[in-house]
Amino acid sequence: MSTISGRAQDAGRSPTDSEIIAYLRHRGLIPNSAVTVEQLSGGVSNDVLAVSAGGVELVVKRALRRLRVAEEWLADPERVLAEGEALRAAARLQPDRVPPVLDIDRDAHVIVIGRAERGAYEWKADLLAGRVDLAIAARLGTVLGGWHAGTAGDPRIQRGFGGIEAFDQLRIDPFYRWMGRRHPDLAPAIDATVVEMLARPSCLVHGDFSPKNVLLGPATLWVIDWEVAHYGDPAFDIAFLLTHLACKSLNRPAATEAYRAAAVTFVEHYLATTGSALVWDESHVVAQTACLVLARIDGKSPAAYLDRAAQARGRQLARSWIGGGITSLDDMWRALL
Repeated sequence: MSTISGRAQDAGRSPTDSEIIAYLRHRGLIPNSAVTVEQLSGGVSNDVLAVSAGGVELVVKRALRRLRVAEEWLADPERVLAEGEALRAAARLQPDRVPPVLDIDRDAHVIVIGRAERGAYEWKADLLAGRVDLAIAARLGTVLGGWHAGTAGDPRIQRGFGGIEAFDQLRIDPFYRWMGRRHPDLAPAIDATVVEMLARPSCLVHGDFSPKNVLLGPATLWVIDWEVAHYGDPAFDIAFLLTHLACKSLNRPAATEAYRAAAVTFVEHYLATTGSALVWDESHVVAQTACLVLARIDGKSPAAYLDRAAQARGRQLARSWIGGGITSLDDMWRALL
C-alpha cells in the first residue's frame, strides 16, 4: 500500500488522517475501532504522527525527501529504514532507553514505533527555561557511553551502518561544508575537522544526540530520532550535545554555570562508562563543538531561539575557537561565562 508515501509525497504534502488509518490497518498495526491521529513535531526532516486506537499507542514516522527549511536541502528517505535498524541495535544494549520498533516498511519508507507515556516531554524544554537537572546529564552520559562502548569495533554494526550517505546529507554538508562556504577564511580548519572525523569510525553513532531527542517522563528516559545513525566517530555525538548546551548558554547567559555543570557531568559519566573501549581526544571534541556552534548560527538549520545579539556573540566565539586553536572544554566554557 503506497498512499502514505507515494501520492502524498509526490504531491509535496503530508498524508491525511484517513490515509494513515487505512495504512496502519492494512499493515495490521491497529484494530478496527475508533482512531485518533495527532501531528507531532518531526523537526525539519520527517512527518511524525501519534495514533491511538483501541488501547494501541504508536508513532508513525515518514522521512521527507526535501527538508522543511528555507535553503534547498535534499536527503534520501532510505534513512528512516536505517533508523529502524539502529533503534533495534540500541535496544539490544539498553531496551528501556529507546522506543520499541513495531514495523519497518521498506517500500513506503515508514517506520512505526511505540509511543512514550502521556506527559513525556523533551529535555530541551527544561533547558530553554533554565532548569538544569544534573542527574539527567549524568544518565545521558552513561546511556551514550553504553551504546558507544557496546558497539565499538563490532563487525556486525560496522557492516550494517557503514554507509554515511545520510550523515553526509544531514550533517556534514549542511553543517560543515556550508560553514566553510559561509566563512571561507575558516574553511581549511573546518575541512580538517571533517577529515579527522571521517578517519575515526569506531562505533554506532546516533548523529542527532540533542536535548530535543531526549524524552522525559515519570517512567521514561528515551533517546529518539536515530535517522542519522551510522558507524562513525563517537566525538560527534558528544560534541553535538555540548553544542546544544553552549547554545542554551548563549540564549540564557545567567544560567551558563548550570549548563557548564551539565556538560561536565555528562562527559564525566560518559568517560566512566566507556573506559578504555574508546579513545578520548578532547581537542577533537572541542574542534567538533566549535564547528557545530557556528553551524547552529549560520547553517541551514539555525537555532530558532537565538536572537541577533546571541547569534553575534556565538558567531564571534565560535570563529575564535575554530581559528584560535583552543583545545580544552574548560577553555570553551570560560569564554562563555
